[in-house]
Amino acid sequence: MRRFLFKPNEREDSMVRLCSEESHHITNVLRLAAGAEVELFDGKGKLFLGEIEEIGKKVRVRLVSQKEVLSQEGTALWLFQADLKGKKMDLVIQKATELGVERIVPFTCSRSQGRVGKDRRKRKSERWQKLIEGACKQSMRLTLMRCEEEVSMRAALASAALSQSSGPKLLFWEEERDYHLSDIDWEKPIDRAGIMLGPEGGFSDQEIAEARELGWQTVSLGKQVLRAETATIAAISIVQHHLGKI
Repeated sequence: MRRFLFKPNEREDSMVRLCSEESHHITNVLRLAAGAEVELFDGKGKLFLGEIEEIGKKVRVRLVSQKEVLSQEGTALWLFQADLKGKKMDLVIQKATELGVERIVPFTCSRSQGRVGKDRRKRKSERWQKLIEGACKQSMRLTLMRCEEEVSMRAALASAALSQSSGPKLLFWEEERDYHLSDIDWEKPIDRAGIMLGPEGGFSDQEIAEARELGWQTVSLGKQVLRAETATIAAISIVQHHLGKI
């Protein structure tokens, strides 16, 4: 059954008026008719069965029943990702959503290559939001991954939310040789875990030293030197496995 996203302001009691983009997809691409059953999710963990009431530029759907409410239990994984160039960052956004990352915090550091101006940054953020929404539909995820505003590496390292959590803060670094994910005690209760990955050129020694001072543990992903986007996808997958999410 086809699944569509709606926002809180698009709902009034049991009736939802979908946005222009979702309405166009229903009306002109899928060519669904009034009376067709669809699934609607609110991006916050609720899934509904709906029936199309009216086709047009703003499709109206009546909510018939609530099918699922996602439990918020379990460890939340936050990804701190240094800016990557163009499509590489798009890929990371998409795959992080599919793999269940709760929040992504983009940041810039000394070797970042993807820095852009204010206007382009806004367009980029809008594109990322569309990628997140599409990845949620494809993977049947009920909650939208939250994408934060881009910050400096110093601000990312000093994240107050992580400092107050019980989970590890892991910085994946190609020059780390002694500490691996298998060295972490994954059995203890963890409410939130953070992982940080660098840009195409990696982190500087000064950035690594600052990260360690702020409580981040450098971790190895093995002997192979991975492309930046590959390293991120691999790190997310392995950590989510240890957290019981995969």
